[in-house]
Amino acid sequence: MSVIELTTFTVAPERTSAMLAARGGMLAAFRKDRRGFVDARLVRVADHTWLDIVEWADAQAYDESRVKGGNLPGIAAFFATIDTLVSAESGVRYDDAEDGRRAVRTIAYGPEPSQVGELYLPEGDGPFPTVVLIHGGWWAAMSDRGQATPLAEDLVSRGFAVWNIEYRRIGEPGGGWPGTFDDVAAAVDAVPDLDPAIDGGRVLVVGHSAGGQLAAWTAHRSTLPDGVPGARPKLRPLGVVTLAGVHDLVAADEARLGRDLAEQDAEPPAVAPSPSEPDPWAGLASKAHDGMVALLLGGRAAEHPERYAVTSPVLLRNGGVPMLVIHGTADEVIPFAYGRTYAETAAAGDAEVAFLASPGAGHFDVVAPDGHAWSAARAWLEQRSEAAGGEHTS
Repeated sequence: MSVIELTTFTVAPERTSAMLAARGGMLAAFRKDRRGFVDARLVRVADHTWLDIVEWADAQAYDESRVKGGNLPGIAAFFATIDTLVSAESGVRYDDAEDGRRAVRTIAYGPEPSQVGELYLPEGDGPFPTVVLIHGGWWAAMSDRGQATPLAEDLVSRGFAVWNIEYRRIGEPGGGWPGTFDDVAAAVDAVPDLDPAIDGGRVLVVGHSAGGQLAAWTAHRSTLPDGVPGARPKLRPLGVVTLAGVHDLVAADEARLGRDLAEQDAEPPAVAPSPSEPDPWAGLASKAHDGMVALLLGGRAAEHPERYAVTSPVLLRNGGVPMLVIHGTADEVIPFAYGRTYAETAAAGDAEVAFLASPGAGHFDVVAPDGHAWSAARAWLEQRSEAAGGEHTS
């Protein structure tokens, strides 16, 4: 059951237009910044009195939002138009659908704000094959799961359940080593218990860029030694797709990939999605000189070879999980060779790995829902799920 926040306020006549104009920016900021925000509706109950009905996935999300207040410009701009706060109340929603399901809902898999995901369920009773989506963004808090929303919407329209996960990232408490890996492992292992409509035997993982490294890592978790993050998995994926993944962390460290973030005037790639933070380089500019992998693992490869040995996919033994590795031939962020070399190395170790070069595709072209790379990835996911003993609406 979700939490409903009911806030009544007045707006002076001369500010009404400004309040309505600021509403869209506030909602956009909520979607990016507030864990567990579900939806909001604004109701005019008198000439100058308004009722704001906001739904949160759980009480913790509601409390976290209250503490943040007007922390972002879009939220502060809306609050500035309000004349008087009349009342603010909250309550538990009891009028959910009879089966307790919504098409999309935010679910926490741990107590930290970033230990959450959006679960998408298609229409029908299931059981549904499920895809875990792991977004990229240099493993840093400047990017969030919103990057993967277009892929989630495409998959759910084709009969997949989708678990679009967040995880602790560089720049927030617990991000990096080992928290990022603990979170991804926990989020994947949580899938069978998220909803009765999920087919726990047909769970696939897809990741892009830094998320591609994390997705590939999940395919090798069964080979990890006891005592390291991700060891002893509760769930082995039916298959894994990586898109422009950072498969060789040692090589990425040697090249100091991501060091451009140390430049104050750094610009993202031309077609990169909008960052989740208003100042995406905040906290990174003074730290990224050695590259983002060093920040992820707490040091260079020469300093912590044992960490690289259990996180770099190209160094890990075959975990028995079929994989599709896709990389654009024109990738301007992650070298094309990272995908090809990993696939060749894995295949040499008797892994079931297919490699697809996406002609002329840049780093973000491979996650365009109507692009060559994603069409191939989607077809592979459908084939794997159907071969495992079930069909879905497509």
